[in-house]
Amino acid sequence: MQILQARIKVAGGRIQKIEPQYGGVTIVNERDQINHFRDAWVMPGLVESHAHLHGLGRRLLGLKLYDCTGAEECVQRAADHIADGEWLHGMGWNQEKWPGGQLPTRALLDEAFPDRPVVMRRADGHAVWVNSLALQRAGITSDTPDPAGGRILRDDKRQATGVLVDNAMDLVLKHVPPLSPEQMRRHIEHAAAEYARLGVTEVHDMDVHPSLLDHFRELAERGNLAVRVQSHISGQNNEWLHERLLPAGGEFLRVYAVKLYADGALGSRGAYLLQPYADDASTRGLEMLSAANLHSRIKTILEYGWNVSVHAIGDAANRNVIDAYEYMRRERIADDQTILRIEHAQIVTPQDQERLGKVGIIPAVQASHCVSDAPMARLRLGEERCRYAYPWRSLRNNGALLAGGSDAPIESPNPLIGIDAFCRRIPFGEEESWNPQECITREEALLAYTEWAHAAADMDYRRGKLKEKYDADFVVMDRNLLTCPDEEIKGAKVLGTWSGGVRRWVDESRVENQPPG
Repeated sequence: MQILQARIKVAGGRIQKIEPQYGGVTIVNERDQINHFRDAWVMPGLVESHAHLHGLGRRLLGLKLYDCTGAEECVQRAADHIADGEWLHGMGWNQEKWPGGQLPTRALLDEAFPDRPVVMRRADGHAVWVNSLALQRAGITSDTPDPAGGRILRDDKRQATGVLVDNAMDLVLKHVPPLSPEQMRRHIEHAAAEYARLGVTEVHDMDVHPSLLDHFRELAERGNLAVRVQSHISGQNNEWLHERLLPAGGEFLRVYAVKLYADGALGSRGAYLLQPYADDASTRGLEMLSAANLHSRIKTILEYGWNVSVHAIGDAANRNVIDAYEYMRRERIADDQTILRIEHAQIVTPQDQERLGKVGIIPAVQASHCVSDAPMARLRLGEERCRYAYPWRSLRNNGALLAGGSDAPIESPNPLIGIDAFCRRIPFGEEESWNPQECITREEALLAYTEWAHAAADMDYRRGKLKEKYDADFVVMDRNLLTCPDEEIKGAKVLGTWSGGVRRWVDESRVENQPPG
């Protein structure tokens, strides 16, 4: 892992020359424009290997409920929010952070918004909380069956409570009017700029609806994308197939994989488990695609020349995905160059951890989920299953390359939170490491956000290292992240970010436009 004090010459979007330089970092472009930073260090640009870029833009610019301490506060914040259009949107509520931990109901929303449909996404994106008008618009009654892979929560009279889980969300969401093209582009551009500010030079964008691609292309062609984007196109409802999409390359927008969902999320008890939930023995979660359907979908995607990424959180879901991938490798439907990813890989049994490594599957993991989810995960899983939850060290010991990310907007997009969590594994609000045997080393954590993340998109042959002729994607930091004390990782400051040789963000208080004297 390279973290240097150096003078770097950039031309044509590539690194032309690297020279050691004591005491700081100097970046020089082909027009001899100089950016110098004293007491600074340069490293390869950080990669966000799993995020929802458009969703992050909506979070940054929209109604945010992440820090609300109860359903009443969510409703009050929604009432104070000024929003365009008839429907009111919000995101981020999490009943696990509320006193009692009870799921909300439509009653509070009905009282505050009797004449306006409301849809509020849970923090993990796998459940929505809606009011009665939204249910009416969707035609949901006591007789509406649960869709496959989804659940309509009901009261003792079989009336919908107002919370819809996983595939049941679509019953309402398909009635929500689409955003305008201007809104979509603004969300994308704003999120990309935020990532550049955080030292990120590339984002693996998950579950991208084909309708967004034209907006990404327009921004990329105009040079208005501050980060490179690797698009994983929505495949749960065969969106990529309906639009007749094929993989397409590009410097700042590359469409290279299709995204599927094997199960839901742990917080909403949608993660598909081998055994019932420890805090609700009536369910093992939701199998959003059956094993047979998952197998068929993956085979078709590969035959069209795509790479594949599958969301899997529960141990049963991960087993289904590993089974399918193992078959594809064995039958040469997926050759050694095909990227097969599991997104999250949160709960993987020891025997499946070993198979994952042998098959050459890349787990794209979000360390911030571990430190955020720990109290909830203990309740959902119990002690035994927690031993193989978020199993980073075990996956590494079985030969897997980890790709680090955040799942923003579900968690903070700040990669330093993830790097810290990989190394220390201390849950938010706690002081002790949780299952510290699953921590990885500092160097491994940094590789997960650089070289290994690029390998997860088959781009490590030209990115992820400070090397002549490699892409000029790098970040200048105020300290050496490889050697600074553990407790300083999250407090490190980004001083400047370059992608494609272009300065995307800089701390004006630290940059000097002159060579060191």
